[in-house]
Amino acid sequence: MNKCELCNREKELTFHHLIPKKNHKIKHIRQQFNSLNIHTYGIKICRDCHKMVHKLISHKSLALKYNSKEELLNHAELKKFIDWVKNQTKKVK
Repeated sequence: MNKCELCNREKELTFHHLIPKKNHKIKHIRQQFNSLNIHTYGIKICRDCHKMVHKLISHKSLALKYNSKEELLNHAELKKFIDWVKNQTKKVK
């Protein structure tokens, strides 16, 4: 197992497309990110963080604003969740 790029916990990881696949066919999004391979541009995160990212942030906002690890970590509600989930792991040990 590797560490989640958001919460830094050792978990089974999933691939999070920083430009959601749902938006890959939208012309202005493709043009905005034409220097990237949007199909492989992403980060590896745990299922808990992945679910919360998609619960809190729309696909459009993910594509246009929260399209980097740094931007995701600066999202106020997601940051609260990450801080909370890190503490849950510490309590279990």
